[in-house]
Amino acid sequence: MVDNPDKLNVICLQKFVSLLKSDQLIWKKQLEEDIENIQHNQNRYSRQLLNYHQPHFLQYFRHGFGPLNSMLSDHLINYLATNDHLNDYTLSLFSSNITCLRRIAINVKYLSRLQCHIFNQHPHLIQLDITFQDHNSIRTNPKAIELFYQHVCPSIDSSFDKIFNVYSPMILHHKYSSLQHESRRASTSSNSPSIYTLWSSEEFSHHKILNEILSNIHPMTIERLKSLSLSHYKFFTSSNTTPARQYSAADMSPIAKFSTRYASSMTTPVNSIPTNLLLLLKFNNLTALNISSTDLRTPCFDIIINTLDKLDTLDLSSCRSIKLFNSLLRLSSKLKWLNLSNCSFNFQQNPTIYHILYELKSLEYLDLSNDIPVNESNIHPIIDLNSDLNRFLSDTHCLPRLKHFDISGLKTVSSISLNKFLLNHSNLQFLGLFLTNEKYSPCVFDSNDLCYSKYRHYTYDIQHIAQIALTENDLVLYEPYLIEALKRYQHRHVFVQKILSYFFFLTRSFQSKQAHLLIELIHHIMSLHTNIQSIQMASTACLYNLTRTPIIEQIHVKHLAQIVNATMDVMETFPTHQQLQKNCILILCSDRILHEAHFKFHLLATLVMQNLHNYTDLAIIQTGVAILSLLTTRLTIDECTHLGSVTNLKRLLQVIEQQIDRLQTMQITENQQANVPHNEQTINDIDMLLNNPPQLASDDTLRFCLSLLWNLTDENAVVCENFIQSMGLELFQRLLHLFTSDTIVLTKIVGLLSNIAEVPHLKTCLYSIGIVSSIQKYINEAVLDVAFSATGIFAHLLYDQKDDEIDFDLCKQMMNAIRSWQNPHTNMVTYRSFKPFLPLLYCTHIPVVQLWAIWAMHHVCSTDRNRYVRMIHEENILEIIHALYDDQLSNDDPDTFLLELLQSILHLVKRYDSNHRHKSSAVAS
Repeated sequence: MVDNPDKLNVICLQKFVSLLKSDQLIWKKQLEEDIENIQHNQNRYSRQLLNYHQPHFLQYFRHGFGPLNSMLSDHLINYLATNDHLNDYTLSLFSSNITCLRRIAINVKYLSRLQCHIFNQHPHLIQLDITFQDHNSIRTNPKAIELFYQHVCPSIDSSFDKIFNVYSPMILHHKYSSLQHESRRASTSSNSPSIYTLWSSEEFSHHKILNEILSNIHPMTIERLKSLSLSHYKFFTSSNTTPARQYSAADMSPIAKFSTRYASSMTTPVNSIPTNLLLLLKFNNLTALNISSTDLRTPCFDIIINTLDKLDTLDLSSCRSIKLFNSLLRLSSKLKWLNLSNCSFNFQQNPTIYHILYELKSLEYLDLSNDIPVNESNIHPIIDLNSDLNRFLSDTHCLPRLKHFDISGLKTVSSISLNKFLLNHSNLQFLGLFLTNEKYSPCVFDSNDLCYSKYRHYTYDIQHIAQIALTENDLVLYEPYLIEALKRYQHRHVFVQKILSYFFFLTRSFQSKQAHLLIELIHHIMSLHTNIQSIQMASTACLYNLTRTPIIEQIHVKHLAQIVNATMDVMETFPTHQQLQKNCILILCSDRILHEAHFKFHLLATLVMQNLHNYTDLAIIQTGVAILSLLTTRLTIDECTHLGSVTNLKRLLQVIEQQIDRLQTMQITENQQANVPHNEQTINDIDMLLNNPPQLASDDTLRFCLSLLWNLTDENAVVCENFIQSMGLELFQRLLHLFTSDTIVLTKIVGLLSNIAEVPHLKTCLYSIGIVSSIQKYINEAVLDVAFSATGIFAHLLYDQKDDEIDFDLCKQMMNAIRSWQNPHTNMVTYRSFKPFLPLLYCTHIPVVQLWAIWAMHHVCSTDRNRYVRMIHEENILEIIHALYDDQLSNDDPDTFLLELLQSILHLVKRYDSNHRHKSSAVAS
């Protein structure tokens, strides 16, 4: 149910993008086929625009039947960028006749420069945020290249000539890699060109993309643009080679003569400036500029400040190449928002950075936080009240308009100077105190303190509290401030890792008061720092605490799916990190997660199975088989076939053998602790194990392994055959001797054997090792679960026998047993379908075979009517039941027991149909 406009907006965007992606796949597949055909024709192609059929949805949208206003246009392009759907293909949507862009944030991760000219059509742009954080260098391994290929797609507006030049290396590399993977051998074809090697294209260069965007901006946008962000862009990176240097640099001498006094601080000649920086300078009406995490140097920074003199918002965070900040004084009367986090002030002397900041009287936002790791020997520096920082804070006239002030990570802040600062800034709305050695805590917690404000937000830490001394009150007190810190510092991995470690210790013993919010934040953190092992380790440790029983019962299923997806990403990214894999598996081992959450079941099963192969850690093995046994009930038959390979089955059977050995060792150890002499006891134990093995009590790991094998072989002839090939029957024969009194183990063993009995060409394998004679006794002597499956095995074996081969004593034994069974109120077994029963229903020459099939169907229909009655309809079995019922009625000597079962099934079907029609009528009305 949609209960708010924002949710409706997201749903509409998701639907729009799904239609767009469907069209994109058609277009991309068509291109792949054409480029591959050209390659097979010895790289000869016509340099003409080929006549492609435009996909229906895109064609309809581009014809202007659904133009979008500026708000919807901005929402759409921002949604595409945020969810990694923005590429040349989707960018082609934003022509000016159907969209109107004003405030946009784009990610160049999957863009080439071919489609950037589209921004020339939008004269009303006032805000442009371009993200360059996903640097080209990530495309250096096959996995990264394949991921990149999955997201990129050329525009339908580009000529085939350009598309071929830019995209053909990727398409052919992708095709070749796929074929190589499928055939599992390297291609030796003479037609394999050099483009099959790892590719790179200048058309995806960040420098060329930015140059194309800024060069094609509409002339009116040059005057109107107020906000520009180029975060993480590297202006000087391309200067490593001579051609690149010629491209990226231009003569700056006419514009930068005033900067020659800073020449000594530059690593490149003073008369060169990146071309893209020159393009930036033409936006002389900018009021907000974000050049955080760029490689700009002091002279370039001076040029920016002197040219863009209307700036009131400036983000210089992590600009470590800027050494001097004197130019900020030119903005002293204008600058309201300044971020200097992680900047280096070591060279800023006379005046110091604090003297410069003191002159910026209009500042309302100032961030001086620092999360760059410090020297271990300097973790607790001496706090000097006369330091520049503390004198800055203590000054009565220091930044009177300040509302947001972040000094997190500054170790030399004095609580005394902090107190004075707060007394002079009663309107301060936020103060960042995370990982500062001294804090003025009364301003946060004491409502009677003069510095206290209930409207002020803080980031805080608990480094002053010993881990063993943490109490539930600490969780209540500090959790809001740690959550505030996690929100604000989510992109700063040093802070994030520390925050998560605090949350781990707090939630290890106490239940979070904001678990849902915390899970969402951690999930987002994990997606931001996918390749940072320490962040993933801390995140998974926190998630484990937040998903333990009974806490997990209160978590929404949406968050459960987020947890699983994030955990699977970690397992894929760090396959060889044992502790991290263990964290993930412990999180996932939950009935609620595995039964209710929606995710890629087969992918998770594959990842867990890889862990069983890679590690011998008992915690990983025990938890892994538990996950797989629950997960296989949600897999398709094809997926079970893939999971039930000979290699995987051999590993599972090896785990079972290891568990048997461990249980036997435990039993011997227990016996040795009895009052029998050590030597005599050991001899007795050896003799007993060799000649008359004692009965063992199973554990959870063994039970889960058997359940897993039972599920994998269900209606799966291939897995059954793999099981036999892996010597599974021989091991199960041993299990039958060791666990004759363990009904849970027997149920699973006999259940799996019944799956094999359902496969016509494998039935004889049950006779070959004498396992049939071992289970006949269970028809009468075992509990109903075991007796039911054992009888089913013989029903399938009898079905193929000729009249002269039928064991009538066995038939009588089975008949008496079935007639004595009381139908339980809960399911003994679960079926994928009734297909294995169809031949048995027609087996009239051996009545007990037909009777067992009818009893089994009646049992599951009576205990889970909705599922199995629907299955009866879907598989057209109702007609067979009616026919059998009519035959019994017309029979002079009907089987009253069978007749009652058939009548009960028909009654259950009738009740189900009646209820279903009633519900349908209610919905329609």
